[in-house]
Amino acid sequence: MNNSKILILTEGKSPDKSVIQNINEKFDIGGEIIWTKVGTIYAFYKLLKKEYEKTPYIKMASYIKTRYKSKISEDFLSSQISRIYLFFDYDIHSELDSEYDNLEKISEKIKEIEEISKFFANETEEGKLYLSFPMIEAYSKPVGVNFKYRKENFEELLKNFSNFKSKIKKETRNRGNAYINSKYLKIIKFYIENSKKLLDLKIEEIERIKVLEFENNLLKNNRKINVFSAIPIFLKEYFGMKKLNKILIEKSKKES
Repeated sequence: MNNSKILILTEGKSPDKSVIQNINEKFDIGGEIIWTKVGTIYAFYKLLKKEYEKTPYIKMASYIKTRYKSKISEDFLSSQISRIYLFFDYDIHSELDSEYDNLEKISEKIKEIEEISKFFANETEEGKLYLSFPMIEAYSKPVGVNFKYRKENFEELLKNFSNFKSKIKKETRNRGNAYINSKYLKIIKFYIENSKKLLDLKIEEIERIKVLEFENNLLKNNRKINVFSAIPIFLKEYFGMKKLNKILIEKSKKES
């Protein structure tokens, strides 16, 4: 029997688990999920860095098991963890203390999230980080605009990041996680089909680091980002584009 488990770290908001669990089931990712709530990626990384200063050779699964014992969904053996994924909000506004025109501070935070993303680059070691821009609710955005792309609808100003969650609730008429999850195929397809418009990258070119670089440049130069979900980036990297396209076609036929 395969006892392999996947450790997934999130900030801990309810949409995080709902969206990721649904994608795991629909795409048969494989492996039992162990959930851990660790707060924002920025706070988590700061704590981890301090730990690394004391113990340079930390095993991530062991660290999570010990440090976040009360925050894990169930106990596990560190040896059972085959992969670690981190799904978090870009959430850079929360680190700026409302100084949305302070270029020096923005540049500092951009440098920080780049460092974090480079650190969490391997799912079989420290873990692999996937960011949503500006936050997890980006997954629901296509539903809120009836799956129609208009440039201005997907541009989000830095100063408005804190209102993004309530904005999406309003756009989706507060339909809830179950309804949003039922639209998973259309959501994934929307982001794939519009990746060039949103990220200036064809879906075949998309990698998490390239996406972060694009969004960081947009933020630094224009104080805004383009809304984009972590989920299609994860699926593209997990399956590869050729296999993902095949899966999407098969699922579309079954659900039509």
